[in-house]
Amino acid sequence: MQDLLNSESNDEIDLRELFITLWAYKLFIAGTCALGFVFGGYYALNADKEFTSAAIFKLGQDTPNDISLSGGLGALADITGFGGLATTILPTDQITGRIFIEKLDAKLNFQADSYFNTYNPNSVDPIWKSLIKSAIGWQKSSTDATDAQEAIWQGIVAKYSKNIVLDETPDGSIKIVVTHVNPQRAAKIANAIMNEVISNTKNKKDTEQDQQLSYLSNTLARALSDLEVSQSNLKEFALENSALPLESFAAGSLQLDALREQLSRASELHEAVAALSLMLQNKTTDQENYIALRQQFPIVDQVEFRRVLGQNEIISSWSWPEISSVKAVFDTLTERKSRLQSQINVSQIAAERSGLALETYAKLEREAKVAEATYTVLIEQVKAQSMVAGYRPDKTQIYEYASASINPSAPNRSLILNLGAILGLFVGVALSLALALRRGVYYSKNSLITGTQARLTASVRTLLPLRNKSLNNINAMLVKKPRPVLRDMAVEIHKSGATQVVVTSSRSKLSGKDAARALASYMKSDTMKVAVIDFSSRAKKLDFDDEMLSVESFVISEHADLISVLRPDGDLTAMELLIQRGFCKNIQSLNSTFDLVFLCADNGDAISLLRALEGQKTFHITLARTKKTKSTTLAQMRSLLPIQGLLYD
Repeated sequence: MQDLLNSESNDEIDLRELFITLWAYKLFIAGTCALGFVFGGYYALNADKEFTSAAIFKLGQDTPNDISLSGGLGALADITGFGGLATTILPTDQITGRIFIEKLDAKLNFQADSYFNTYNPNSVDPIWKSLIKSAIGWQKSSTDATDAQEAIWQGIVAKYSKNIVLDETPDGSIKIVVTHVNPQRAAKIANAIMNEVISNTKNKKDTEQDQQLSYLSNTLARALSDLEVSQSNLKEFALENSALPLESFAAGSLQLDALREQLSRASELHEAVAALSLMLQNKTTDQENYIALRQQFPIVDQVEFRRVLGQNEIISSWSWPEISSVKAVFDTLTERKSRLQSQINVSQIAAERSGLALETYAKLEREAKVAEATYTVLIEQVKAQSMVAGYRPDKTQIYEYASASINPSAPNRSLILNLGAILGLFVGVALSLALALRRGVYYSKNSLITGTQARLTASVRTLLPLRNKSLNNINAMLVKKPRPVLRDMAVEIHKSGATQVVVTSSRSKLSGKDAARALASYMKSDTMKVAVIDFSSRAKKLDFDDEMLSVESFVISEHADLISVLRPDGDLTAMELLIQRGFCKNIQSLNSTFDLVFLCADNGDAISLLRALEGQKTFHITLARTKKTKSTTLAQMRSLLPIQGLLYD
């Protein structure tokens, strides 16, 4: 289990190992599952029965199509938002709110219903709860009548919200489901809620229609007043102005354009005459200067300019005029420019005045048209809304009244039984994992092999028939049926070159002595002598004969075909010899007599033997058993002496 939770290779949990671990506790898990099933059944049989009743209905829907509106009035109604009521949507939050519940209380008296009103001012907490509240300093405070009433209503609202379910289907129908311990009471509550919802919806529709008609009527009155005011303002403005502003503005604009054109022409003539006068004053009246004058003022070649100066109007004929006539023309043009500028200023002021009048007139005309259009739309809308308000059909459809249920809806016994079994299963699994972790054993062959890190692993199953057999019987059984596992172990021992083999066993069905005797019987030959020493506590219980051969500090208690089973010489047991000084020397001295020495110990004695042999060149074989051998034991063995071979069962 420890390897399952803390893998040395990765941090992932091996699901196969987890399943094997849980399978080992299958009876325990089955017991907890059965216990959960029993408790679930007990609860299901003793829990209060609850009954469910449902009422199904569909609220009416008013649309602009309920009453046909001629022309474009329907579209106008849609735009203005007064073409009828929109689709009614069930206000779930309002129906489950306290205000709605208090209205129902007048008919249903929730306060007298013990199912809804669970408040008990004289309730006493259990001893354990009182102790906890005292420890944390939370004492129940005394409440007055107001607080008690508020507590009652909070409990009623909470119970109502939990046991009243409202559902709206895609087609718009509404289902009210009520749960109660009394089936008749559940049906009564469901029908009362349905009737209250229908009544509230109808009243809301009527109120909204009346409010809309009243709003439209008031708006129409204001629109009529605005229309009269705008028409009056337009009429008064037209009377105050002798001509229409548009005509006045057009005439003034034409006159102003003509004056500006005359001023531009006079200015051009004035500049050309000024340049000519300057040439005459400077007496630069040659052909070159004439050409320069023509290039600067193209008007010089025009008939109008020649006529003003009194010159020949033929373009090809040019003669320089007298300077006095030029000055007279210059003065005349100067006066003309001044007169034209004054006329332009006067005309511009008149044009601006006409423009302002035109703008004012257009504004007043536009306001009058808007007011007239608004009034026309509103008066038609009032007519349409009056028709809608006068036609108020009730389109609510009741599909099903709530009735008292015969069969309880709760508790769901099958569900409770299944949940009890599932809960028992989970508890069993959790406890099994906790127990497995606490035991710290290996639950699968793979985890056991991983825990030992042995080079050679094999099952001990084929060696079990050799238990508690004499050497002669073991030899005969091996001759009759060889064990491949012994052959593989022998090969590994020879490859290691070790002269000592320690065989330990931790809660295995086969003892270390039996495994060592079997392996010694398989490895003995004409040239190889083998010794077996059992250091387990069971060795001291054996009875030995007095006639025994001594070998170093040991005597041979059993001998067959170059295999000797040794025990300490004298009254010492093998474990007592283990704690003697010079133990390692005594073991090593056996190598002069035997080619291979097997040292055996089981369980706790095995740890002591490994401690004594720590640091020596010894081939270590251990026997372990799934679900029995602890991971800590193997880890300790491995730390004292690496494990080369593993026999598991």
